[in-house]
Amino acid sequence: MSSNFTVVYDACVLYPAPLRDLLMRLALTDLYRARWTDMIHAEWTRDILKQRPDLRPANTLLRFTV
Repeated sequence: MSSNFTVVYDACVLYPAPLRDLLMRLALTDLYRARWTDMIHAEWTRDILKQRPDLRPANTLLRFTV
């Protein structure tokens, strides 16, 4: 059964990973539907790349357009 509630995740909960992991796991229990926009996705992946210069969008799942 799918939840009637939708939660929009902001970039600040998608990165750092421990919080994102917890919230994604909660969404998988059908407590709510997790959603975010392309703009939010670009923001959190950009933040990861700032903190982790060893990662590159071309060889990770962090591909986005600026």
